[in-house]
Amino acid sequence: MASPRQKLVSRQPWKAVYALFAAIATLVRLPFYLAVFSVPSFRPHNKWTYQQALMNTLFRTFLYHAAVVEVNTSIQSTPAVREDRVELMRPGPAEKYSGIALDAAIEACPVKGTWYPSTYEAGDENNHNIILHFHGGGYAMCEGSEGDSGFAASLLVKHAAAKALFPSYRLSSNQGGRFPAALQDAITAYNHLLDLGIPPGKIVLSGDSAGGNLAIALLRYVGENSLLFPRPLSVLLWSPTTDMLAAKEPLEIDQNRNSSTDFLAGDFCAWGAKGLITNVSPAATPYFSPRNNPFSCQVPMWIQVGGLEVLYDNALEFAGNMRKQGNAVEVYVEPYANHDILYLGGSTGFGVEAVKAVKAAREFLGGLKRD
Repeated sequence: MASPRQKLVSRQPWKAVYALFAAIATLVRLPFYLAVFSVPSFRPHNKWTYQQALMNTLFRTFLYHAAVVEVNTSIQSTPAVREDRVELMRPGPAEKYSGIALDAAIEACPVKGTWYPSTYEAGDENNHNIILHFHGGGYAMCEGSEGDSGFAASLLVKHAAAKALFPSYRLSSNQGGRFPAALQDAITAYNHLLDLGIPPGKIVLSGDSAGGNLAIALLRYVGENSLLFPRPLSVLLWSPTTDMLAAKEPLEIDQNRNSSTDFLAGDFCAWGAKGLITNVSPAATPYFSPRNNPFSCQVPMWIQVGGLEVLYDNALEFAGNMRKQGNAVEVYVEPYANHDILYLGGSTGFGVEAVKAVKAAREFLGGLKRD
């Protein structure tokens, strides 16, 4: 059976041909969408605005076609703008990458990170929440640069008093991007903050969608390697993906009870999941599918999820399982939101809801005891 990378439409010139016809087909359907969604009762949810209904449909269409042709995200070593905010983080000592983070074919390498709103200066942690944020994109798309992550970064900076570092970790859609590549990059980024002299009790881990999955994996790794790494202050999870193993099956998403009110497409989720989990030991499963593999982390956890997104039930199940392990977990539900409003709310029409969620996260952080 051919792998996704062997599909004809994932190669040029057929990729371009497919993309052209997909764009034409979408444009042909657009007048229909514009007319239908002008009637509130015809929208995916009757409390949604015109913009929310239209963009939910367009985003779902885009993600489906992106998965079919396997759009490539090239992680650039230098940014297009504001180079002063970008730094290349070097891997830490070899002993920092042990156990599940070791792989004969995947090695730790330098990671590009983008700071928001400016690079770290000694003492910033006294006036800001130092947030290490992992972007979403299903492990298959996007990076931490301003072009992709600017909206999320701006919200964290403005409404969570943050100075944030967004690593551009390796993606499963690229060569050498399977597990544990992204975890290695997350370890490198966390180690980098510690090397800067930032007290661990002032560092907040954060991640949206697949980035939330990576933040959980890093948190597990830190807990299992307490002699190598101290615990961070907290972790913020925004519409986290908690079961990449299940995501390998498109129907897991497409037959979800909230599929009509979310833009996540089953083929898109499966694309990233299959690339991530290829040739990976079953022992690694808890790291990318924590939903039914809870652990004790002794780190306060805050989870934001949309009430109408396909990952809603999984997120609540994960939260409940983590609580059973003695962890402090707070869940914030935006009842009429779809997936990942932190990262995409500015485009999908959920910007107001995203601001509310970030302010709630700041309030959560404000109530924590800091070292």
